[in-house]
Amino acid sequence: MKKVIMIILSAFSAGYTVWYMSLGSLTENSGALSKTGLTHPLYFAFWGILVFSAIYVNLLYAYNNLPEKHKFQYFLCAFSAVGMALTLTCDFDYAKRAQYFLHCAGSLSFSALTGLCVFLIFLLNYRRGRLYAAFTYIIGSILIADLILLIIFKETALIEAVPVLFALTILPILNFTKLFKEKVYASR
Repeated sequence: MKKVIMIILSAFSAGYTVWYMSLGSLTENSGALSKTGLTHPLYFAFWGILVFSAIYVNLLYAYNNLPEKHKFQYFLCAFSAVGMALTLTCDFDYAKRAQYFLHCAGSLSFSALTGLCVFLIFLLNYRRGRLYAAFTYIIGSILIADLILLIIFKETALIEAVPVLFALTILPILNFTKLFKEKVYASR
């Protein structure tokens, strides 16, 4: 039952993210997720809570299934939750400078810590198979490319949502398919 709930939560979060992005312009600064949130604050709050929940239930599940146990993911999750709370409770309005800076700091914290947590789950499994190694590079490339595009073009819904949608897709695949499972060959 847990598996079904986590898959449905991820799928719904991805679908809601795509729908929420459509409320603004995908490729312009005016369509950034936070700017759309100024016009649609309840949709934005629901999006933030939904995305955070879907990503972190999958991440914590993945970390708990590692052969070696770690504790750092709980700290990353907690600090990321604080970041998302700041993002959702502080307006992305430069006229309210303190709130604007807290919103930006929260958004950056959530994004960076979540990206790091997703990257590390694959890095920690790097030697378990080629697919883990490949996805370590893919995720690292997505995060670097997203940062470069963010610096060049500033925030747009598309630039902000690509890593989120990728995480909402790859984590359930990691957790609930055999794609990343090690193949055991019989020895002769």
